[in-house]
Amino acid sequence: MIVSVLPFKLKPGAVPELGQVFASNRILETAIQVEGCHTLVLASPDLAGDEAYVLGLWDDDEAYQRWMDHPDRGAATDDLLRLVAGDFDPTAPAGKWQVLRAIHDAEAASGAAGT
Repeated sequence: MIVSVLPFKLKPGAVPELGQVFASNRILETAIQVEGCHTLVLASPDLAGDEAYVLGLWDDDEAYQRWMDHPDRGAATDDLLRLVAGDFDPTAPAGKWQVLRAIHDAEAASGAAGT
């Protein structure tokens, strides 16, 4: 498994609007349909800030590549470019990290401390 990490450096205060762009263009809803995609999250450390990240959990590099090659990927490029600060390449892949271990819910972790 891999985790994709796509950072967005935004104009000040643009985090809520980024969420609206993702929602109105159904970006996560489209990507989650790709074979091998398990979880997608759009997150920000500060809603009033200027950074956000898309985190994805994928079977492998090939699954993530299916998203990179998806015909609807990039459909919201113009909307995203209005929000980003500095250079942003909408065709660039996210950083990819190898997953060492993952637990998706409490039931999967039965027998763990605290359960």
